[in-house]
Amino acid sequence: MAKTQNGWTALVEDSALLHIWEIPTRSGVRRLKLRNGSAGFILCHFAYWLSDKVEPIATGQLDDWGYAYRPIRGDDDLSNHASGTAVDLNALQHPLGVEGTWTKDEKAAMRRRLEVYRGCIRAGFDYRGRVDPMHFEINRNMTACENVARSLMTTTRGRKLLEENLGQRAVILS
Repeated sequence: MAKTQNGWTALVEDSALLHIWEIPTRSGVRRLKLRNGSAGFILCHFAYWLSDKVEPIATGQLDDWGYAYRPIRGDDDLSNHASGTAVDLNALQHPLGVEGTWTKDEKAAMRRRLEVYRGCIRAGFDYRGRVDPMHFEINRNMTACENVARSLMTTTRGRKLLEENLGQRAVILS
């Protein structure tokens, strides 16, 4: 099976390993198709935090993306979106290749927050070369993600995400 840049297995559109996650935001629920279980949970947990603390995720416009079977822009390797292990948030405000869309303080807050995920999420605004400020991706293996996800399940955000996404608790714990 084909692998994405981060080493996870690429998925087909109707894969049972994909889940349409519901992320509560101040302006409503944002639905994103991502990998089920720990990887999707961690990305959604971060998106939920980002929407609360840094910048609201707009639910009216379609500028937030998850799963897409496609190569990395300008490359032949499969994007992490093809494994459901990457998310783009507020893409119209933070377009590919554009520096400075996040303030210094916003980036500092996000870097501090990413420490909670123990290296499981990498931010595209920190890429060398072409930055991708909208992009956040899983950067570790499933075991590392499962450990982090289990530690976040009982947080306020974790509980709320699992209430909105019935059945995902069992997937994380399986």
